[in-house]
Amino acid sequence: MDRKTLVGLLLIGVILVGWWLVMKPSAEEIEKERQRAQHIRDSIALVEREKAVQDSIRLAEEAAKIKAAEAEPLVPDTLLAALPDSVKQAVIDSIHKAQAAQLFGPFAAHANGNDDLVRIETEKFVLFFSPKGGKIYRVQLLGYQTYKKKYIELQPDTLKLFLEELSGYNLTLFSGNRQINTADLFFTTETPSQTIRGEQLAVVSMKAFANNDPNKYIEFQYTIKGNDYMIDFDINFVNLEKVLDANQGDLPFSWTQVTPSQERDVTNERDRSNIFYKGTDGDIYRVKRGGGPGKKKIEREIQWISFKQQFFSTALIAKDGFKDYPFPAESVAPSDNNPFINLAYHAELSIPYNYQPQETFVMQMYLGPNHYNTLKKYKMDLEDQIDLGVIFIFSWVNKYLIIPVFNFFDKMHLGYGLIILLLTIIIKLLLSPITYKTFVSSAKMRILKPDIDEISAKFKPEQALEKQQAIMQLYRRAGVSPLSGCIPALLQMPILLAMFSFFPAAIELRQQGFLWANDLSTYDSILQLPFHIPFYGSHVSLFTLLMTATTMIYTWMSSAQMNTGGIQAQQMKIMMFIMPILFLGILNNYSAALSYYYFLSNIISILLTLIIRKFFINEEKLRLIIEENKKRPMKKSKWQQRVEEMQKIRQEQARQRYGGGNKK
Repeated sequence: MDRKTLVGLLLIGVILVGWWLVMKPSAEEIEKERQRAQHIRDSIALVEREKAVQDSIRLAEEAAKIKAAEAEPLVPDTLLAALPDSVKQAVIDSIHKAQAAQLFGPFAAHANGNDDLVRIETEKFVLFFSPKGGKIYRVQLLGYQTYKKKYIELQPDTLKLFLEELSGYNLTLFSGNRQINTADLFFTTETPSQTIRGEQLAVVSMKAFANNDPNKYIEFQYTIKGNDYMIDFDINFVNLEKVLDANQGDLPFSWTQVTPSQERDVTNERDRSNIFYKGTDGDIYRVKRGGGPGKKKIEREIQWISFKQQFFSTALIAKDGFKDYPFPAESVAPSDNNPFINLAYHAELSIPYNYQPQETFVMQMYLGPNHYNTLKKYKMDLEDQIDLGVIFIFSWVNKYLIIPVFNFFDKMHLGYGLIILLLTIIIKLLLSPITYKTFVSSAKMRILKPDIDEISAKFKPEQALEKQQAIMQLYRRAGVSPLSGCIPALLQMPILLAMFSFFPAAIELRQQGFLWANDLSTYDSILQLPFHIPFYGSHVSLFTLLMTATTMIYTWMSSAQMNTGGIQAQQMKIMMFIMPILFLGILNNYSAALSYYYFLSNIISILLTLIIRKFFINEEKLRLIIEENKKRPMKKSKWQQRVEEMQKIRQEQARQRYGGGNKK
């Protein structure tokens, strides 16, 4: 028990004795015996009250190990009720002081304090800083709204990055063999609320002093710029080398965020949320492959870690990296599948402390949208957390083709429906040489169909190998490659699949309407069904229906042009018609912009098909070229000769195996 607590108890004892002397009844001779008995009872009561005070302090000190300093002392109501009102507050104050000293040691003076928020408004967001924990309490992004506020409640609102009451960070200090959490301390600040713009700076300083010494403190210092989503976050240790226990290494730093659902479809939003981090080796990693709730121990030094939502992120960047790995990191969805909560994120990091008089751990925090060019300008690879394609070739197509073209038109302030149309036309023009080659190859195959049928009629079913050799020889004589129609289609696949990743990840399309779709980043709905259809959903997307219908038409036109007959060709046709049905279910819950793009792509492909057939492909001319090629002597390459020799050897081995027994 320290000196302050002892003095407090003595004061309480004096107050109790004085109260008893004042309140005792007047002396009467005839009442001497009764007064003596009363005096005995009062003395017993005084002893019991003093014992009650001691018991209360003991209970409070035991509870202080797991309770916050501001919590009410664990004093039984019966014991506390036995004290006069003038004594109760003194008892509670004494217990609070003992509790604070036990919990916070040299920082006991910060067990309580003022929790008035400091408000900093910039061009990008409104930040609220809380002295409780010295933390960023709330972040409201300007210019953004949640889907619910905008389209359901029809109320103007600024989007909150996280739920403030359930989010925060904590640095654990060690002093006198006790653990002190900065999240429980009330920091002091003299920073006023203010509004800044452009290059203006605001510095928010939160300090917690050790032993009330103004020269010994820990400081959370934030530097905010008027036109930037990135803020500086420095942790300063000043003359604490003898205050903090020297037997501790790096100091634990825990970070938790619970994020609200910002979008229309919380399931899709969760699937596109994740924890990303960059190793000091320069590579970008994620906690969950693909996305969604996940858990992982980060077994490497990291430069930054980001709690990524579908369209927004909060990233913590360390100038010299976080080094005391492994770092547990986890994101979880609410157990009751609450549609108003996206994910809860948590990570355990560490802050190095070398027990020097002056030390600073330099960090930065990004609080903003997942906009590719915005993230890229920081040159920290933060933009790599945007899902532009799991396979690198899809990501390259988006980074070096789709995004530059999209941004070029976006700067013209065109509507996004028109931008997607122009983007589709440009992509189709770039692919037109490949498309043309595909049509020419299909026309050649169709011209050769009678010859292929004639060859097929010459061979029996068990002579499949010989038939295939004869058909391949026909192709070589005619100068036709059966793969010439497949290769162009494969070359188009990276662009088609790149668009599959681009549109759902483009924040520019978020809450941007076109025709009947009010938000191109999510699905459009013209009819809400009273039931749920497996693999399809409970709504009808018109863009997806249009995409499916035009895909079926284009498939029919393509299959008619590629009519080469045969069982395999028929099976291929069936697959070509099944695929649009599958995509009907997949894209019904996907970005409306993607379905709109595929719909436009199909329309343009149909028009190109008609134009190429009518004006660019002359089948009679192709037929003459093929006939001329048949008449030319074939030059076999060494590779072709080796293949034919191997085929002859295999044929001879097959005859000997199956026909040798008939020889006499």
